[in-house]
Amino acid sequence: MYEVEFDDGHIAEYGASVIAENILSRCDDDGFSTMMLKGIVDFSKDSSAITKSNMYITMKNGRKRLRKTTQGWKLLIKWEDETESWILLADMKESHPVDIAEFASARGIDKEPAFAWWVPYTLSKRDVIVNAVKSRARKVTHKYGIELPTSVEHAKEIDTKNKNTFWMDALTKEMKNVGIAFEVLPEGKSAPPGWTKVTGHLVWDLKMDFTRKARWVLDGHKTADPIGSTYAGVVSRESVRIAFTYAALNGLDVRAADIRNAYLQAPLLQKDFVICGPEFGLENVGRAALIHRALYGGKSVGRDFRNHLRACMRHLGFTSCRANPDVWMRPAIKEGGGEYWEYILLYTDDSLCISEHPDRTLRNELGKYFGLKEESIGSPKIYLGGNVRKVQLKTRVQCWAFGSSQYVQAAVGNVKKYLDDCHVTGDTRYWLPAKAKTPMRTSYRPELDVTPELMQRYASYFQSLIGVLRWIVELGRVDVCLECLLLSSHLALPREGHLEQLLHIFAYLQCHHNAELAFDPLLRKEIGQLVNSATCKGGRRCLPTNLKSAAQGL
Repeated sequence: MYEVEFDDGHIAEYGASVIAENILSRCDDDGFSTMMLKGIVDFSKDSSAITKSNMYITMKNGRKRLRKTTQGWKLLIKWEDETESWILLADMKESHPVDIAEFASARGIDKEPAFAWWVPYTLSKRDVIVNAVKSRARKVTHKYGIELPTSVEHAKEIDTKNKNTFWMDALTKEMKNVGIAFEVLPEGKSAPPGWTKVTGHLVWDLKMDFTRKARWVLDGHKTADPIGSTYAGVVSRESVRIAFTYAALNGLDVRAADIRNAYLQAPLLQKDFVICGPEFGLENVGRAALIHRALYGGKSVGRDFRNHLRACMRHLGFTSCRANPDVWMRPAIKEGGGEYWEYILLYTDDSLCISEHPDRTLRNELGKYFGLKEESIGSPKIYLGGNVRKVQLKTRVQCWAFGSSQYVQAAVGNVKKYLDDCHVTGDTRYWLPAKAKTPMRTSYRPELDVTPELMQRYASYFQSLIGVLRWIVELGRVDVCLECLLLSSHLALPREGHLEQLLHIFAYLQCHHNAELAFDPLLRKEIGQLVNSATCKGGRRCLPTNLKSAAQGL
């Protein structure tokens, strides 16, 4: 139980679950607070705002057009709870375009470059827009009801007000981890010739368990594009599934591990430096710091880390697979004397090891050169949004299986929430059927559908649902693969009947969400035996017609 003090001084006792429910009820899906707008009090702009003398861009054909930017402008917003805060014009324009347009017109700033390119259109279309915009705005100053800092000084103020050191502890932890990337030069010494000055900033965030987190990142959007390719590939889904089948077929174990502070362990090929801010310590403010390690936010750090990791894999005796460069293999010998191939699959900073002793390979070899998260070393549990576990089939054979239940339930929940929001606004044309025994009605043919074409809003929603359904099929729900393909052929011009059948598929998934895709190693052996036993004329081995497609798939 906790004692809660209200604004009027009243104190009452509440349980932790009640408090948490109250906090979450005022947050969106990302945890940021949503507030009702009461009014716009004032506006401000800084030196980065576009001036009227520079509000036009000259095209190649000589024509001029307005710059479409809201940079440098903020609005002072008053919320229903009587609090006030400064919000970027870009954020408020998306949620309350009509209110902002009317405010700009009333205050005589509608001719400014930040308003001139969209305010006249908004005012002429206000009757249509006002019915489509959201009535709430995201308040990015708070997350899960906790205030987020915007600078080091602000973090200190919040800690002082709350009588703790949560935010400063998070900053200290981050700067300790990222400190190995910098070489702070003595006071008064400049960076060597050939080094480029870059900038960075702190990102403050809050996890769901209320743990404070700070991350120092480079301003990669302000740097020039690097020379050459910045490609950094990852292992494919097919390779992962083949690896799980291979592990079950040969009686090998599987372990996953994450590399701690991955990018910081790779050298940076570019020569960049920054001017230290207060987060580097008061004794280093204003000094130049050379960057020697890859940092989050840089344009080429993904490539630098991947190349560094590939060099390490070659040093450990692994060879890159020709079919998939991020699958690494090397010959090994079992304790019983049998030969086999040992594999490590790399997905950025995630590694998947298939070996007789994968723990030893990860800890003693890969962990020797890269720091691994100790809590991440273990059997894989989640991959591509689905659950991974080891199962025993009816044939008493153990194999790996992918479960899509978690992702399917989340997708169905999002569909129900979207339809509920439509019903609140009075649009009750579409709903999720209560029961669905089959993915699609047996008598329905999408190519013969002559129902009216979908409006733009529902057409876009239809396309997004097809993308979700494709990923569900990718996770193993092959029972809806045919229906997904049939409806996907109508993405360019969907109709109302197509959307109804798509919702019918999600209703079917809601009733049958508990399904797994198992990689049975015996299937390969059985087909191999059938191939060996089948002979054609002339004594040559051939495959029965009904097994050709299955064999080609394997």
